[in-house]
Amino acid sequence: MELHVQPDDRLPFLTGKPVNEMTLVDIAEQLEKVTSWIEAQRVKEREARTAYQQVAQQVESSVSQIRQYAQQLVDAQNRKVSSFSGMLNKDQSQNGLSNQGRRGGGGGGRAGVGPGRPRGSGGKMNIADAILAIWSLDRHQEQLTTEEISDALPETGYKSNAAPTSLKSSINQALAKLCRSGQVIRFRSDGSRIGARDNKSRARKYIAANLAGEE
Repeated sequence: MELHVQPDDRLPFLTGKPVNEMTLVDIAEQLEKVTSWIEAQRVKEREARTAYQQVAQQVESSVSQIRQYAQQLVDAQNRKVSSFSGMLNKDQSQNGLSNQGRRGGGGGGRAGVGPGRPRGSGGKMNIADAILAIWSLDRHQEQLTTEEISDALPETGYKSNAAPTSLKSSINQALAKLCRSGQVIRFRSDGSRIGARDNKSRARKYIAANLAGEE
């Protein structure tokens, strides 16, 4: 079989005297060179492995940076979509409240008894105030899960650019504080009320304290 190698890489014995034409002295000389020939090839192999490892490390570093950049893009996209969704929900909520005000004349109604009305020009609403404000809206005066609370927050005018997981964590922390202060009441999955001193039962739904007696 013909060997296809570059001229510079040709093995030294390929250009020498054919074996069947060698004398015993020639054969002995060639055998002494075998070890050095093999070591020369191993050197090339080690150099190639070193070069490959350097390239592989550079590639892994580049791939890691690309993934980090992609994650930044996804996070920014989620924030913008969340902000846009909140703006739409706020506009719908404001239109609904305006229509209720025209129908009710602004005199009475259940909406006025809620524990946390949305703020006007008093600054940015914190998440605890926003959670309490949910139950001041007619359509939400009932027990709500954390998911339902999260979905209803934009209706109070509350805005957040946090990622969904971060927002959920903030809601849970705010609910824990509101429950400890007695402003919000916890309920189990079967609808039974959880006592203020009960630290073992897992809450599934919540409601403002002033509405708990009406449940």
